[in-house]
Amino acid sequence: MNQRKIIELEEGWDFMQKGISKLRRILEGLPEAQFSSEEYMMLYTTIYNMCTQKPPHDYSQQLYEKYKEAFEEYINLTVLPSLIEKHDEFMLTELVKRWENHKVMVRWLSRFFHYLDRYFI
Repeated sequence: MNQRKIIELEEGWDFMQKGISKLRRILEGLPEAQFSSEEYMMLYTTIYNMCTQKPPHDYSQQLYEKYKEAFEEYINLTVLPSLIEKHDEFMLTELVKRWENHKVMVRWLSRFFHYLDRYFI
């Protein structure tokens, strides 16, 4: 029987971080190509594989924590500083932009982490 290679937490999360960083660059308007179907499938498959490995290599709980941390990091390091420096209508404009970005981020991350959302939570 052909066994899958075990994906350790650090290796898998490093790969996921690259995808999350790309998403953040896209949201910030930096030059970055959109996700290809292949990139998306590799990110989804990494999560799937890491969640379906046999214990002690089932990293569902740790991935769930890191999923939450990815949002917290983006909000604390990117969103809040951009709002703090604005006032009046400029703050409102920035808030609208950040809310739109947040919705896009949630949509993409929920796609990457779909297996975790569906079977772990």
